[in-house]
Amino acid sequence: MIDKLALGTVQFGTVYGINNKTGQVPEKEVVGILRRAGLAGIDMLDTAQSYGESEAVLGTALQSLNSRFKIVSKFVAGHHLTPRRLFSESLIRLKSDRLYAFLYHKFSDFRDYPGWHEELLELKTGGHLEKVGFSVYYPQELQSLLDRGVKFDIVQLPYNVFDRRFEFLFPALRKHNIEVHVRSVFLQGLVFMKSSEIPAALAGIRTKIGRLHAVSKKSGVPVSALCLCFGLLNDGIDRVVIGVDGLADLENNLTGLNLRAETEKVFDELCLLREDDEDLILPSKWKK
Repeated sequence: MIDKLALGTVQFGTVYGINNKTGQVPEKEVVGILRRAGLAGIDMLDTAQSYGESEAVLGTALQSLNSRFKIVSKFVAGHHLTPRRLFSESLIRLKSDRLYAFLYHKFSDFRDYPGWHEELLELKTGGHLEKVGFSVYYPQELQSLLDRGVKFDIVQLPYNVFDRRFEFLFPALRKHNIEVHVRSVFLQGLVFMKSSEIPAALAGIRTKIGRLHAVSKKSGVPVSALCLCFGLLNDGIDRVVIGVDGLADLENNLTGLNLRAETEKVFDELCLLREDDEDLILPSKWKK
């Protein structure tokens, strides 16, 4: 199970999440988190150029550790920029000579910068980049890539007990040997909120969050473990990316890995929580 985990690092570079009560993780604590993650067997980190100082914080922290992590980063295209330049800038900030994967952070960049993709693929020939891919938000984006026969190795997409919009594409991704990473298994912390804490704009999902909490109470499995193991149990998923706001949070998630069997017993109940209203399950659509 641990080999399917990847550690998300957005909290290392900025304040993130609807349920965030602690702010950005201090740099000193980042070192402790990375050390513990490495000892536990987590071998992959997920970051992005748009995650504030995340890449730079990681670069400094990793210098003091012996752990060798695979690193996935994402970029945002722009005029007067090139994929090679953005890739080099990520390597400099991360103080690394290679990345496991480099992803488009926005699908629209693939459309708006048509010449970029071939240059990205060429980066793989230099030995400093293993995989090229996309971070997507909507199934139609991924469907378009598959239908057009676009070459890519990896995709990151949102997935949790509520948001299962991409499941129908998992067989096609497996057929094409495309690695599947999922994010947002805790829906930015929304799954942990009490009914009274949920914003009025998200009132439509209160009932299902209440049902999730009821399953947790009945089974004796914490909400965090239910949500984490739900993703890990899906054979169509290669990696589950989780963010943490501190060392204790990481330890809690590591403990949750031991509750896979208990989660399997209530898996069918969790499947009934599916929600297709994108205004409720996509944080980018949440009214601030």
